[in-house]
Amino acid sequence: MSRDDASILHLDMDSFFASVEIRDDPALRGLPVVVGGAGPRGVVAAASYPARAFGVRSAMPIGAARRLCPDLVIIPPHGDRYREASREVMELLASVCAEIEQISIDEAFLDVRGARRQFGTPAQIGQLLRSRIRAELDLPCSVGAAVSRPVAKIASARAKPDGLLVVEPERTAEFLAPLPVGAVSGIGPAAVAGLERLGIRRIGQIAETPLPALRRALGVQAEQVLRIARGEDRTGIGTRVRDRSVGMERTYDIDIEEPAEVRRRLTVMADAVAASLRRKGLTARTVALKLRAPDGTTITRSATFDQPTASGERLREHVVELWERAAPQMPRVRLAGVRAEHLRPAAEQAAPAELQGRTATWQELEAAMDRARERFGAESLARGSTLPGAPPGEVGPDAPSPQPPQAQAQVEVPPPSARHYPGGTVGERDRR
Repeated sequence: MSRDDASILHLDMDSFFASVEIRDDPALRGLPVVVGGAGPRGVVAAASYPARAFGVRSAMPIGAARRLCPDLVIIPPHGDRYREASREVMELLASVCAEIEQISIDEAFLDVRGARRQFGTPAQIGQLLRSRIRAELDLPCSVGAAVSRPVAKIASARAKPDGLLVVEPERTAEFLAPLPVGAVSGIGPAAVAGLERLGIRRIGQIAETPLPALRRALGVQAEQVLRIARGEDRTGIGTRVRDRSVGMERTYDIDIEEPAEVRRRLTVMADAVAASLRRKGLTARTVALKLRAPDGTTITRSATFDQPTASGERLREHVVELWERAAPQMPRVRLAGVRAEHLRPAAEQAAPAELQGRTATWQELEAAMDRARERFGAESLARGSTLPGAPPGEVGPDAPSPQPPQAQAQVEVPPPSARHYPGGTVGERDRR
């Protein structure tokens, strides 16, 4: 099977968190629904399309969303539901195609060359996946198909909501030419501004720009972006690379000033991130800390381990140390986050004797905590030091805890897009 066909698919769930809530409560259908925090500093994690019609978007403060849409229906995040729905979606994809790269909770790339003999053309496979996800899971999604991964992702954004768009290889450059440069994944606001200084606003203009000039605006990614713009890119996918990072963050309704309370919140997050790593069978080489002050000042710090780990205690130690170094610059905290990065399968890592010399190894204690949480629920067990009001000092997984702070759910919302490209093949849209 030739690689020069539209066999790279990008499947993106439509307004995933909101769609799961609407599926679980049909009374919400047709209403302007958002998932997010309802407090004064809450933000929109996902917005249904009726809400988007009012201008409500992901990452918008809830207060601003309410001003745009006074009848807004605000649903608190239910992470367990979204994770379960994501698992069901990915299992369904795996029943059709073996070559899958999940890149977030609600999107994945597929290389369908191996599935074509059984299921037909990329357009037919894309429509099959959409139909099955709708019929079996009652959730909408959009699919883009193209000759490369970056173009497939752009195509799925242009197919939204609830559509299918196939960009034929020979029409790739033509399809991309009129689109804004920011449509290419990886070209952020700074790069857009740099290109605009060169008079470049459309992808077609990138294709006509000499590489040295592009390097001034795009740096090391200039050559790759130029190949994409000219329709020459053939970037494929990895196989079942489930996560590039695992993390959580929280925006607080009341600024945190007490260092002990900041440490407590970071400990809760470090343990939750580590537990997620262990559930996924992953280890991390790096842990990153994110802090934001009331004035919006944001700092990030990271530390690298000697050996990859999935231990909450090791993550906690490094995160707290990073916080203590940053504390003089951040006396009041509005947002905090912990993220594990540079992941690899745990099976590739020989189990280290981590943090030996304590009463019991933390590896054994955390394994016992995992078993208890699996049996009795995620909030059934935590460190005594993470109880609100617990005194600072030595920490250990030794006491039950109330529900820890919820992570602020985040999703990426593609830019508004056209729904049809004459040079491609557009599947029949689901009007339900």
